[in-house]
Amino acid sequence: MSAESPGMLVLVGTPLGNRGDLSPRAREAIVGADVLFCEDTRSPLRLLGEGATLPPRISCFVANEGDRVALLLDNLARGKVVAYVSEAGLPVWSDPGLRLVQAAVEAGYAVDVVPGPTAAAVALCLSGLPAEDVRFLGFLPRGGAERAERLESIAHERGTVLLYEAGNRVPALLRDLAAALPDAELRRVAIGRELTKQHQEVLRGSLTELAATVDEALRGEVTVVLAGTQAPAAADPAQDAARALWQLVCDPGLKPREKAKQIAALTGLEARAIYEQLGALRRASE
Repeated sequence: MSAESPGMLVLVGTPLGNRGDLSPRAREAIVGADVLFCEDTRSPLRLLGEGATLPPRISCFVANEGDRVALLLDNLARGKVVAYVSEAGLPVWSDPGLRLVQAAVEAGYAVDVVPGPTAAAVALCLSGLPAEDVRFLGFLPRGGAERAERLESIAHERGTVLLYEAGNRVPALLRDLAAALPDAELRRVAIGRELTKQHQEVLRGSLTELAATVDEALRGEVTVVLAGTQAPAAADPAQDAARALWQLVCDPGLKPREKAKQIAALTGLEARAIYEQLGALRRASE
């Protein structure tokens, strides 16, 4: 690409495990880039084969992504096409890449995406749970108040919840969810592991059941798909108060003074003033 051409950052989705899922466009984007940022510099060779001709590769993972921003902007300023591939799946989606995108956008450079697999989407399709209202939470905090707050929010979530977790921490995650969710025995859950690989497996059951039976570490990273709660939504105090007021005003069996007293009890206002206003409204409507 000529030095006069504007630079571009291209995020390239790569297979979760099955190399056959690499699209022709993704292959072309990797091979055709001027510079290739990689979460793992070995991944492109595994995908394309040892004989593939690749552009210069630069490691870019969670710990050093911030340090790579300057190098990215330098390449873009020289009109280079920089492709970024995470180890598996789609960059930014619980993978590195967000800082690169933010820096490129802020500096005014074009950003493109070559779509690819995401474990969350694959697991959701396999789960058999509703996909119309989905909340993706990625990896939960390891512990402390942050984890407790997130578990509490999941307890009230009415839509399907998607979580990522390392296989060795799945038993603890299931136990924590079962303890935090009062309707755990009713919540359906699906656990997807080794997605798209030869030994792909999906465990399904209630949260209570799987928390009791999944007691050993699972291999690799895992996607947990959890059904939303069916518990009634919490009462809205404002809505309840408005309904009570409307019923009082419209009740033909109550005399105006009694209405004024009850409305005063609900609102904290003076009954006499409310009585006078009710009289004024009645006269205005006659």
